[in-house]
Amino acid sequence: MSPTPKTFKRPDQKPLPKPNVDLTVSEDGEMTAAQVRAMFCNPLYAGITANFPKLVDDETWIRAAAQAIREHGPEQWLVNMLYVLREFLGSDAPKADE
Repeated sequence: MSPTPKTFKRPDQKPLPKPNVDLTVSEDGEMTAAQVRAMFCNPLYAGITANFPKLVDDETWIRAAAQAIREHGPEQWLVNMLYVLREFLGSDAPKADE
């Protein structure tokens, strides 16, 4: 059993943002902004494991991720990345709001 991680106290005491990505698949093939955000905060789309084929080249993924970080902030991007990785990999680890 792994030790329980200590809770980091943020100096501003603001809670972390909620995920603002959408992992659903559109029936009409069109992607919403939330679905695009989910794609570019998920490194699995860049083909980092054999179980998930590379759907986006590294340069495109990195540039889109960097743009999302600039637009939405690093905390939002990291919350989104953890959320999509946990959903795709089936982790039972606590989500951002737990």
